[in-house]
Amino acid sequence: MKERLITLALAIAAFAAFYALMGPKPGGPQERPPTRPTSIEQGPNGYLGLMRWLTAEHVPMLSLRERYTKLSELPGLEAESGNLMLTTAPQLYPLRHTEVGPLRSWVIQGNTLLIVAGLSDTPDWSMGEGIDPDFIENMQAMTDLHFQQPPPTPAQPEAKTEGAAAPAPETAPPPDPKNPKAPEPTMRDAMQAAIKYDQPVRFEMKPAGPHPLLEGVATVGALSEYPSAKWRAWMDGQGEAVVELAHDPVSGVPVLWVVPSGRGQIILSAYGSIFTNKALGNDDNARLLANIVRWSVHDKGKFIIDDAHQGLVAFYDPTAFFGDRRLHVTLWWLLGLWLVFVLSSQRLRPALSKWSPVDITGFVRATGGFMARVLRPAIVGQQLFANFFNDARIRMGLPPNGEPVWDWLSGQSAVAPEDVQRLQDLHAKVQHGRRVDLLRLHNLLVRVRTALT
Repeated sequence: MKERLITLALAIAAFAAFYALMGPKPGGPQERPPTRPTSIEQGPNGYLGLMRWLTAEHVPMLSLRERYTKLSELPGLEAESGNLMLTTAPQLYPLRHTEVGPLRSWVIQGNTLLIVAGLSDTPDWSMGEGIDPDFIENMQAMTDLHFQQPPPTPAQPEAKTEGAAAPAPETAPPPDPKNPKAPEPTMRDAMQAAIKYDQPVRFEMKPAGPHPLLEGVATVGALSEYPSAKWRAWMDGQGEAVVELAHDPVSGVPVLWVVPSGRGQIILSAYGSIFTNKALGNDDNARLLANIVRWSVHDKGKFIIDDAHQGLVAFYDPTAFFGDRRLHVTLWWLLGLWLVFVLSSQRLRPALSKWSPVDITGFVRATGGFMARVLRPAIVGQQLFANFFNDARIRMGLPPNGEPVWDWLSGQSAVAPEDVQRLQDLHAKVQHGRRVDLLRLHNLLVRVRTALT
């Protein structure tokens, strides 16, 4: 019993040492990560309210949990056109180059891509691990639009806040007219963008004119937890015309666009929070979404929510795998079974048999058999001749380089001329790589060596 208690204590100590070295180290108190815009999220940034509302209105719904390369193979998507897909940016799993082609082809077939992007607002889920360093480049790839920050206005009023005033972010310097790219953010911009507001800042969009998408829409509200900048969008002359539907009433910068693409279209909102649970019921946000659905979903089309790029995926996700409770339960079971095995009675290993040395004859036989299997007879014959001639050359005081000494050998009266001739014939064969009888050659060399001694 005492031995088992000692074994248990040592096993627990070994596990504790392993966990201390390899296990995750507890950090300080961390703020709970913000919820993400997915179809099953009931938090403030989720789309569960949108899903329940449209389901109650009998709008066919579908959750996309694969990359855009699987759009044409999506189960439950019978119609090739008349579908509407809502995707939110920045994306937790950013757009890949291989996805751009399938996505654009899907839109051209007659479908609608609705992008709600945190361009002119900065929701909390777009910061931290949600930051996409290639956000603007990915937006350009999806929409074929170019984006830049407009020059600052002389006097720009502060944005409205919910419950408390918050300073308006400093606008970036005006872009170079010869360089249409967005200006590089300064260190001050980066520091300001990292400071979260005490209360979310409220932004608005107002219709720029009559349009079917804006029927009954007077104001659409957005909420931003971090400072944000305004962006303009345009398309090169080769593409379709971009329709600016709504603008920010404070800065006058457009924040809602429609981009025709083949038989389909792309609807882009510069506010990424307008359809989330916390904002859908405010102002005319729900009216705008209803107009988009009525305008885009027809025939057998469906409303698709892009969950995959926000972390809700059907393919392998290492973060979800290691965070799965079932994995932790399995590891605890394995630990328990290991402790049972360690503490259970185990039979001692049987004594090893006495050492039996191999005799020299067996060693030579095994070595010779190995050489015979891996060396060609001609090579073995060449080495036998080289050893024989080296012995003769050492006796003559010559360097042992393996060169034949036929004249010297022919002058030895103790060696029969027939044996010398037979050696010359066998030497010629092995030099040309021909097969010889090694046993016969060995016996002949032994006979000649004996005669020379």
